[in-house]
Amino acid sequence: MTSGRGGTAGMREGKPVMVGYDGSDGSKRAVLWASRYAGAAQVPLVVVHAFIWPYFTDRLGPVAGVEDSGLRGDAHRILAEGLDLARRSEPDLEVHDRMVTGAPTGVLTTLSNEASLLVTGTRGLGGFSGLLIGSVSLHLVSTASCPVMVVRDARPTHDTVLVAVDGSPESDRAVMVATELARILHKSLRLLHVGAPHRDGVAEASSREVEQDPILEQASALLGERAGLTATRDLVLAASVPGRIVEETEKAACVVLGAKGGNTLGIRLGSTVHAVLHHAGGNVVVVR
Repeated sequence: MTSGRGGTAGMREGKPVMVGYDGSDGSKRAVLWASRYAGAAQVPLVVVHAFIWPYFTDRLGPVAGVEDSGLRGDAHRILAEGLDLARRSEPDLEVHDRMVTGAPTGVLTTLSNEASLLVTGTRGLGGFSGLLIGSVSLHLVSTASCPVMVVRDARPTHDTVLVAVDGSPESDRAVMVATELARILHKSLRLLHVGAPHRDGVAEASSREVEQDPILEQASALLGERAGLTATRDLVLAASVPGRIVEETEKAACVVLGAKGGNTLGIRLGSTVHAVLHHAGGNVVVVR
């Protein structure tokens, strides 16, 4: 799928969905969401477990006299659990497993080259319980070669895919990915531009402003004629861009964001995306 402005494909057609699994509750939600999406997209799902213990010890098991014991046996059981979870969720789905030696960040970043979408939970087993998003997820949205879905809700019930736009190249790519997500999941698409409040204190954009907003015009032009796609556009005025996006995520199946805006040269992840990842109550997709 290409944009009307000659951009690259939003999602890599035919490539598998990859999901990281470590046995945590967050990774279970990620597998459930990923299996449903891969089934709808009619692409394979690959459940990945990063096996880091060989970096620290060569005593990987099994223990003498105890079959399938030891650290390697534990890793195989974790991976088998993730595979079984996906198959039970979507019995007709083509599912594969991969156990790769390495840290989760490095393993999943490398494998993202082979994926149409990388799916992760908010926190794994090694995360601190007080954090809303773990270091692995935060790292992946900054380094992965494909869009990254950070899953909080395995089965969201809202009917809208929300894409926040700001006119940047990453925003344009986010629109294309959001369009594909909406098509595959049979959701409507909502284009949202959060602008600064008027100086006179008026906090609501007029219908004329929405119609003539250049950033919404740019985003709308990317959609072209999409059969079966229902799209709406909104200009919302707010003092805090990430704060308002976080509020709007409560009404969406997921929110799609470009990794950085137009004024973030030299960084991998903009402050708005960083804030939304930490505070959104729902699922977030980041596009680079």
